[in-house]
Amino acid sequence: MDQSLYLLKQAWASLKSKPGFVAAVVTTMSLTLGALLCVLTLAYLLLVSPLPYPESGNLYTVEHNLIDKNGGVDGTAFTYPNLMHLYSKQSVFNELAMMYYDADVLVSKPSHPTLPISFITPEWFSLLGAEMAMGRSFEATEALNTYNPVAVLSYQTWKDEFALEADILSKKVQFGEVSYRIIGVLSEKFVEPQIYGVGNKSQVFLPWDYNSVSPSERKKWGNDDGGLMMLGKLQSGHSTAQIEQQLATLVSDNWQQQVAGHQFFNGWSIGIKLHSLESVIMASSQSTVYLLIAGVVGLVLIASTNIANLFMSRTVERSRQIAICAAIGASRRQVFKMLLAESTLLVGLATFIAIYIASLGFKGMQLFLNHYLPRIDELSLHFITLACALMLVVVFAWLFAYLSMRMIDYRSLNQSMQSGGKGTGIQVSKKVRQGLVLCQIAIVTVLVFINIVLFNEAVTTINRPSGFATEDISFLVISLPAVNETNQDGLVANVSEVRNKLATLPQVEGVSQSMAPMPFFTLALSRLGGEERYSMRAKDVDHAYFDLIEQPLLGGNYFSEADIKDKNKVMIINDVFAKQLAPNGNALGLIFDNGATVVGVVKGILLPGQTTIEPRFYFPASPARNMFLVKTKAGQVITREQVVNVLLQVSSEIKLFSLSTLESRRVERLFAQYTTAVTSGTLAVITFLLAGVGLYGILSYSTQMRRFEIGTRLAIGAKRKEIILLIVKDNAAMILLGMLTSVLVLLTLYLGFRDSLTDYLSGNMTLAFVLTVASIALLSLFACYWPLRKYINQPVVHSLRGSE
Repeated sequence: MDQSLYLLKQAWASLKSKPGFVAAVVTTMSLTLGALLCVLTLAYLLLVSPLPYPESGNLYTVEHNLIDKNGGVDGTAFTYPNLMHLYSKQSVFNELAMMYYDADVLVSKPSHPTLPISFITPEWFSLLGAEMAMGRSFEATEALNTYNPVAVLSYQTWKDEFALEADILSKKVQFGEVSYRIIGVLSEKFVEPQIYGVGNKSQVFLPWDYNSVSPSERKKWGNDDGGLMMLGKLQSGHSTAQIEQQLATLVSDNWQQQVAGHQFFNGWSIGIKLHSLESVIMASSQSTVYLLIAGVVGLVLIASTNIANLFMSRTVERSRQIAICAAIGASRRQVFKMLLAESTLLVGLATFIAIYIASLGFKGMQLFLNHYLPRIDELSLHFITLACALMLVVVFAWLFAYLSMRMIDYRSLNQSMQSGGKGTGIQVSKKVRQGLVLCQIAIVTVLVFINIVLFNEAVTTINRPSGFATEDISFLVISLPAVNETNQDGLVANVSEVRNKLATLPQVEGVSQSMAPMPFFTLALSRLGGEERYSMRAKDVDHAYFDLIEQPLLGGNYFSEADIKDKNKVMIINDVFAKQLAPNGNALGLIFDNGATVVGVVKGILLPGQTTIEPRFYFPASPARNMFLVKTKAGQVITREQVVNVLLQVSSEIKLFSLSTLESRRVERLFAQYTTAVTSGTLAVITFLLAGVGLYGILSYSTQMRRFEIGTRLAIGAKRKEIILLIVKDNAAMILLGMLTSVLVLLTLYLGFRDSLTDYLSGNMTLAFVLTVASIALLSLFACYWPLRKYINQPVVHSLRGSE
């Protein structure tokens, strides 16, 4: 122990005289190891760590499939009656909870915030082992058909909306016309499973009875709703395949009886699929984690190669000191311990800083990737982080000491002492230098190529024309009071007044009472008198919609104001659907079983993030539609305050539900692509720079070792160009071999993971590889030339003397 402390003190004393070396090693190692620790902790959380729920391995979600007569899956969401039937009749789950995700305006707060809401049955809390910070969760008194208006808040809602008020359980929250008594607040540590989508977090939990599905939709057996979900705990001893079949039979038999009078559903059935909660939460995130690991490991390999070069250069500088130690009796083992003490100090300091950098990385991920990667809220310094940090200290400290030790030849040390330390001593062998060059080239070529491919694919998707305008267009949704049929005309009049007042705002150029261009829902229809049936993406729009978003008309007419006012049976289809309906003819005038006639054909739009245009149709919006698109003058917007003021002028019962711009919604849909572009571009640049530093260091040392030879060649008449070609030629073999190695690695990755890589291989691979090779070749030429220039641009005598 005393000897180890002595060696560490000696190492520290020696390192203090080399601040540049210390700074280079610690900075490079801390940054790359910080990134590695961050990604390894994320990988452990997403790939290894169990979900934070009791018996999480037995938790499954239930997927409801509408299967057409050809056996194809028409939709994967529940219909409301089927959900209720399954919940009440099933016997295979120990516990089963229903969930419906929605949002509403909290009218009991003066600011009227819009909060995400989960309507759930009491089993949801017990399935997830939800702990409470205050109060209680739902019990039997809040079970199905009890209509007990109570609410449970998330901890974040208690903090943000109620400032952690101690008397929160004596307060109420009001959504719409119903006031709910707060009975509990979830624990701050509780993590809601992101079943509905990554980043979706419920802020208020209400009893199932009050879900926002309309009374009419609750009776429709053919309309599915993506917000309806189920989570259950399976009984042990049964295979999921058997349970799926049992549940499918239970639901399908009843459903077929209910839709027997609907010709559209002849031959259709219901299928049930079970998915483990872990697979639902993880979805496709595993591939992202693997890509992050590959990228960061590549950076660490390049960085460690560079640092190994620094350590070997450091060993060359200390050759006389090491020779003295050997001369007075130090064994190889003792010399290794001396080198190990120095590398341990440096790597240990770098790893300590890396842990702090990793903790900053966790916060950054939670801030920027919360809607992209699941379980991010659980990310924090973990025992796995510290265990990996300790392992990295041991591995890299030993590796750098071992590489330095491999350079030491005791015969050379003795000769160095006898010659007074001039001309010989420790040198980095040519094989080692060539090996370092090969590794640098192979790693950087693989990483730069992969990052160029990812960057190109992301940028191509981001810049792909969508076919509709988003600039200077806002989308707003208003919350309307519930009314009966006798008051419907008054509601329509109020909504119409809202539209008119929005249109009179000074910066507004146009208003459309329609859904935004990006979301669609699925509707079923068939041609009148035909057997062909269609399940299509659709939306309701008004007469101003297509002009406002600049979606071109290819044939026929847009909707007219009379179509909207009189609720005419008309529809507009996109060109993809038109070609499907009439491959060699004109789809205008075709009539469907709902009585609607095709009056127009528009050019299809490509939704952000998608690669193909789907067949779609449009039908007239209701005069009471609660959504508006507002076109403003260039560079201007409408504010929330302006909209709220308009609504107050019309009716105090109408609230603003949400306000956003189409451009922000487009960017949100492309978040994954933007993240990929920034990450891959940054990694490519960092990789390139690290490789440049490493190659320069290796080739600079090689050139320095040949300075006498260079001086001699220049003295006997060699030209500068010939010297440059000589150095390039000597390193070309290792550079080409490194590139060939990278090709073999890339081919192996392609053959081994072809299916997983399909989405990333749609671009021009040849161009990406040419760009990669060209950039690496230029980098290599620079690394060969730059250290050489001081020898070929100075008088020959300096090189022959061995001085600068």
